[in-house]
Amino acid sequence: MQKIICAVLVVLVASLVTSCQKRQRPEAGLELVKIPGGSYQMGDLFGDGDADEGPVQTVKVGTFYLGVTEVTVGQFKRFVAATGYQTQAEQEGFGWAWNGERFDRIADAGWRNPGFTQDDTHPVVNVSWLDAQAFCEWAGVRLPSESEWEYAARNRGEKIRYAWGNDLPVDSSGGNVGDLGAAALLRLKLYFDAYDDGFVFTAPVRSFHANKLGLYDVSGNVWEWCANHYEEFLGRTPPKGKQFSSLPMEFSRSLRGGSFEDGPAYSRLSERAGQAPSFAYPLIGFRVAASRKP
Repeated sequence: MQKIICAVLVVLVASLVTSCQKRQRPEAGLELVKIPGGSYQMGDLFGDGDADEGPVQTVKVGTFYLGVTEVTVGQFKRFVAATGYQTQAEQEGFGWAWNGERFDRIADAGWRNPGFTQDDTHPVVNVSWLDAQAFCEWAGVRLPSESEWEYAARNRGEKIRYAWGNDLPVDSSGGNVGDLGAAALLRLKLYFDAYDDGFVFTAPVRSFHANKLGLYDVSGNVWEWCANHYEEFLGRTPPKGKQFSSLPMEFSRSLRGGSFEDGPAYSRLSERAGQAPSFAYPLIGFRVAASRKP
């Protein structure tokens, strides 16, 4: 009898937990793909990364679901129309945008006005981590962890530098990264030489080949917010010969994937960055995740 009662309690608790989980909103128009769990070596496997990409860690990731594309302008519009949400930049009345010569902080700049042309198929930019969290709360999803993001971007942990592999990008098998066109207009010092992806700023999602898991733009287009606090080193342990700095990075959130103005170093899948959760910029967007089937 006691076993039966315990079994019933387990079922009731499981049912209660499931019912408490927020359902995803179909009107958000999100498409997520299943990422089977597994273990992998997270971090700089090639020895050419920054100190914050090490020491390499063995990480176990459970099965989860990840957005096929970065959240688009059109999807963010639906969220704003449904909720009346105002981004951090809109509340402040100032944001970052391209002014024709450089990225600058100007009045009325924001996700609607990044200083370059976008339509509903482009990834939304100028959204802070807090803005991304608000979207996720409405849509019934979440941001991916850094370990989930890298695991999926690297095709479940393959030893690859970029979404397209280890070689230099070629045509649509590459990505929207810092190239010849971007270098000319944005005056980039570091870029992919002898490569022109056809875009200076953001590209419509799905413009380039997906990786083996069906994910688009994990290298380039826009930096993507992750759920984690940014830690100065993987596993919070400095590599040999390194020391923690005095920077208040514990207040920052992690970014992954590089953007349309980033060259070979910053487009790598193990590359990490951190920014304050209130920071919004024309190079930054996000991708969503979920712990259960949509």
